[in-house]
Amino acid sequence: MREGEVLRREAATNLARARQDLAEARSSADDGRSMLLHTLVDCGGHFDTARHVAVVVPGVGGGTNLCEDWIPGARNLYEAAEATTVILWKGYDNPSDLLAAAAGSIECNDVLVTAASDLTAFVASLAVRPHQSLTVVAHSFGSIVTGAALADCGLQCTDVVVAGSPGMTVDELRQLHVAECHFFSEQAPGDPIAELGIFGAAPTSPHFGGTRLSTNAPNHAVVRAHSEYFEPGSQALENIVDVVMGRYGDVVDHRSTLADISGGLVAWCLRLPAVPLRAAGRHYHGAGFRVIVNAVRLVEFGASETGNLVSEVLDESGRVAAWVVHRALAGEPTRSTAATGTAAGTAAGTAGGRAAGTAAGTAGGRAAGTAGGPS
Repeated sequence: MREGEVLRREAATNLARARQDLAEARSSADDGRSMLLHTLVDCGGHFDTARHVAVVVPGVGGGTNLCEDWIPGARNLYEAAEATTVILWKGYDNPSDLLAAAAGSIECNDVLVTAASDLTAFVASLAVRPHQSLTVVAHSFGSIVTGAALADCGLQCTDVVVAGSPGMTVDELRQLHVAECHFFSEQAPGDPIAELGIFGAAPTSPHFGGTRLSTNAPNHAVVRAHSEYFEPGSQALENIVDVVMGRYGDVVDHRSTLADISGGLVAWCLRLPAVPLRAAGRHYHGAGFRVIVNAVRLVEFGASETGNLVSEVLDESGRVAAWVVHRALAGEPTRSTAATGTAAGTAAGTAGGRAAGTAAGTAGGRAAGTAGGPS
């Protein structure tokens, strides 16, 4: 029996079990579990008629995180993207949080390999048709799983979007076997996780490859945290939707501001003391190795947080300064315009009065002359 058919039968069996569990959850008033199971049962799993398919690979966390963050985020993507089926895939055992994953990064290789293999098999089982596109949208630790799947397991898809990625197990895009024009990344200001580089180079770095997407724009919902990339009305979500739907000409690239550059420079300077330790950690695995690794991560985390803080302060200061300048400049033209208007009105009134008087005098004289002349 083909692997795809096996997975489809397993999905049908799981769906039947989910219906059973949903009835039990409702009877016991377990709201969180009911929400999760209702989402699983309600989706139906049919995507044959969709033009686009998006597989969302979430990050670390437990059941509460699944209900509060991942399901609403996937729904936001589904509601914003037309003719698109969105699949939330959580088929791997993850650490309880990213710091736990970082602490055990050496030991979690087996977990990553298994997760990457399972993700690859799942995507292959979807049997996407030639007229359909398939985009993998990975967030946080999910991008690490996706990176391992692309680099080592032969994951095939149309496009890849990663958001808030702490690394994808590689140092450059070519190791993922994805064309530059089909790889996109997002990093929100104030997201230190995306700058840690724990599991490889940051996908948003200029030398990595691909396109870094903008996450914020005027008149859009603000994205400033690690869990806000799927925020409704945000440019971050709009860009993800454009990639999923193949509207590459509509995506908005990230443009570094002076505040971003300054914050990055501060973070880079603060990371310098950890460079020798990082180099030592790559070649030394004896006693105290874990202390060296954790010390490097602590320095890098502090550097990232400080750099983000500097960027935010400069950004807010720039906005305040721009507002003050705008108000100052807006006030002068208003008074000048009013004064000019008054002067113009006075001049017009005077000229009009003179013209009217002259016209009246002339007309009166003519009338009088006509009346006094011969009949």
